[in-house]
Amino acid sequence: MIDLDHVSKVYEKGQRAIDSVTLHVDKGEFVFIVGESGSGKSTLIRLLLKELEPTKGTLTVNGKVLNTLRHRQIPNYRRGVGVVFQDFRLLNDRNVYENVAFAQHVIERPNHEIKRRVPETLKLVGLAEKYRSRPSELSGGEQQRVAVARAIVNKPDILLADEPTGNLDPRNSYDIMKLLEEINNQGTTVLVVTHNRELVDKFNKRVITMKRGVIAHDVEEGGYIEA
Repeated sequence: MIDLDHVSKVYEKGQRAIDSVTLHVDKGEFVFIVGESGSGKSTLIRLLLKELEPTKGTLTVNGKVLNTLRHRQIPNYRRGVGVVFQDFRLLNDRNVYENVAFAQHVIERPNHEIKRRVPETLKLVGLAEKYRSRPSELSGGEQQRVAVARAIVNKPDILLADEPTGNLDPRNSYDIMKLLEEINNQGTTVLVVTHNRELVDKFNKRVITMKRGVIAHDVEEGGYIEA
């Protein structure tokens, strides 16, 4: 599903963010990626989103070699990758239904499919009754649920979550992680970048610990390990 073969990313001025990382993630896995700020976690996510090009090495996602994707092929690739950010990134001038439907309009889904799929997805994330609400009328946890719904409404093969609980209190953080676990149980491969040690310990998933651009630890099941 996801393969990195000796991947490196060096920014301008010689800053090495990722240093010869080799990694395999199977279809349907749930993986936490942890480490201190500057360890390379966010760079890894941006490489998987095809926002950055590797300096060296090969990235293969769902059978596609990202290094060789042409610019016009990138939108189609990204349809198979959902992403959730720490700061929600909702459209404040649109209600919950419209925020989720936007992801379907972008890929030109027919209206009858949007009318079916959006309510199904809102029900999954527990917001079926909030479909008319604006983001400003929702709690932080509810806003993140909308963001998750938007990320999965197109049924991506992979869901990338970059600090999805960073702006939430402990209760909402746990609920969001349970939601991501439920999505994973339905077959979606889930990668979660987080600093939340308590959540990592509770959920007992595979944990990849990064330090200074390399993988310091890779534990199949377990808790947070200091790099």
